[in-house]
Amino acid sequence: MFSVATAVTTVFTLTGPQDRLHQIAEERAYRTCAPDQMAWENDTTLVMTLENGIGTSFLRHGDGLSDEYPDVSIRGMEYFDCFDDPGFGKWQGGQLVYEADLITVFGILFPTDASKDWPGCSASFWHRSQPLSAAIAENCPHFDLMPLRQLAGPVPGWVETTDGFATLFLRLPSTPDAQDGLGVIFYPEMGRSTLMTGIDLFGGVARFRRQSYGQISASCPELRAVLRGCWKANEKKRRKARQERKVLRRRLKKAEGERGDSVFSFVETDPWVM
Repeated sequence: MFSVATAVTTVFTLTGPQDRLHQIAEERAYRTCAPDQMAWENDTTLVMTLENGIGTSFLRHGDGLSDEYPDVSIRGMEYFDCFDDPGFGKWQGGQLVYEADLITVFGILFPTDASKDWPGCSASFWHRSQPLSAAIAENCPHFDLMPLRQLAGPVPGWVETTDGFATLFLRLPSTPDAQDGLGVIFYPEMGRSTLMTGIDLFGGVARFRRQSYGQISASCPELRAVLRGCWKANEKKRRKARQERKVLRRRLKKAEGERGDSVFSFVETDPWVM
């Protein structure tokens, strides 16, 4: 049996008086991380990065740091591989201020930095909560979606991107402080779509639900012509996909019958929608 190690990165950001942080850096060298994994953002901010985890949950490790150094503010963040669903924590005065996990509803490559002429930035949409909103604003301000206003869209007020499987139509919040953005995730080859409501500038979503093509068209009449074009353009692909699913169902049922058990099962699911 082969095992594959999962890359885990834990980051602690300590804020306090410069002399105190220098003392902490000396004390924590090789205890929390090696000296070359410590960096100074400025005179009052020390960042300690740990690769492949810390042996215990980062929250418990953050509790320990906070107990030992209650006179400094500590922010913690831990994520797997390429910033996948990170967890956040903050300690102030030796007490946990917030703890939150970012659970992604939908993610897609999108040029979130409009100054760059390449689609190399990922726009993430996640379940919003009060502690998580505070964590994102404090730890990841670069998640800001508002620069996408500079991009041309299919209709006024909307921007669009696709990864070849799903197409995202996004209406940004009306102001940076608003939570009234709207998103339509359209899977033209599958004939499925999802409506995300209450989107904020960081990609936080109040609610998302699967809706039919007709329901989406009724909810977003300004997109009706665009959606109709996508729907018609992929009609043959949808028909072929339905035929392939029917063939797969028959094969799986036959395999189950031959084995006499229910080892095989087939469930049609949307990978982005719960």
